[in-house]
Amino acid sequence: MYVMAGKGTASVGQSRGMHASNAYLTHRKNVLVVEDQALLRFLAADMLEDAGYNPILAATADEAMDILSKGEAVDLVFSDVNMPGRINGLDLAETVGARWPQIGVVLTSGAYLQEKRPLPNKAMFLPKPYEWEDVYRALKALQH
Repeated sequence: MYVMAGKGTASVGQSRGMHASNAYLTHRKNVLVVEDQALLRFLAADMLEDAGYNPILAATADEAMDILSKGEAVDLVFSDVNMPGRINGLDLAETVGARWPQIGVVLTSGAYLQEKRPLPNKAMFLPKPYEWEDVYRALKALQH
């Protein structure tokens, strides 16, 4: 199931390629994909779904915080660092680490990570451009 969060709206729809069996779905990890560029967000969702994850989509870190605060079941976060809004991906990772320490976070950026803050526990950084195999390895390493 995709949860696609657009600017101020959220819709739930049946995702392509998912099996109807609830037993199958319970083994899939939910990954919150946070990316302001729609094409990259949907590409990430497709790639993660093909790898056996359930993507949940947010266009900004602010939207991601709304999803997390509402209690959506999230196992991992895959987020860009630089995005519009009140908070960026690094702020999101710090908040996730403090409030939901069981959730792993993979941060990515095409620009050098200028803020010299240390990453929280259960967080990793991948520079863009990345290979999808690197993303999958990072997500697997952060699963509990």
